[in-house]
Amino acid sequence: DWVRCIAVRPASSSNVSAAASGGSKGEEAAGGEGSSAPQSASLALVATSGNDRTIYVYNAHDKREKVCELRGHDHVVEALSFMSSSLLPQKGGISKPAAAGASSSWDYLASGSRDRTVRLWSVASGGSCLMTFRAHENWVRGVLVHPSGNHVLSCGDDRSIRVFDIKSNRCLRTMEDAHPHFVTSIAMHHTLPVLVSGGVDHTVKCWQLD
Repeated sequence: DWVRCIAVRPASSSNVSAAASGGSKGEEAAGGEGSSAPQSASLALVATSGNDRTIYVYNAHDKREKVCELRGHDHVVEALSFMSSSLLPQKGGISKPAAAGASSSWDYLASGSRDRTVRLWSVASGGSCLMTFRAHENWVRGVLVHPSGNHVLSCGDDRSIRVFDIKSNRCLRTMEDAHPHFVTSIAMHHTLPVLVSGGVDHTVKCWQLD
């Protein structure tokens, strides 16, 4: 069915050289084929989803093998995001919240859906849903995992931007009426703690994060 969102996670720096030797450019990864691939924490990954409500995660190198399938959303998946540790420098490295159990935040994948939920997944060991956030009152259009690994941010048709705390599994902050119409996308500045949002109101807004 229609693919509506894609997210890419680069390989960890110690594994880039080894992974780069396999596979040819432009090779397609079909949704119904592939098998589980080990050591997902070190791989470059591509995640896709859309109208079929299933998230497919593939190894971006070698034979484009499927790492896992993630199921749980009840409606179209509109947004996906891996954590990007390169966005902001973190003292002491990437944190590991207790709520994630044995999963590293490098394995996090966030998803947002028309079922009004935001889900946090781990792509390690075959994939699993770590938690579901149910604060939005309409379709979720955009998600991102904060580079600290401690928060998931989202936006949607309820015109809000929300910040979810992974450790406590709750909505930490809500920016109500962030835009006067649907909020369709969010992104973070590469070097500054600045969030950027876009909406159906034809505007782009910048937000200073605490």
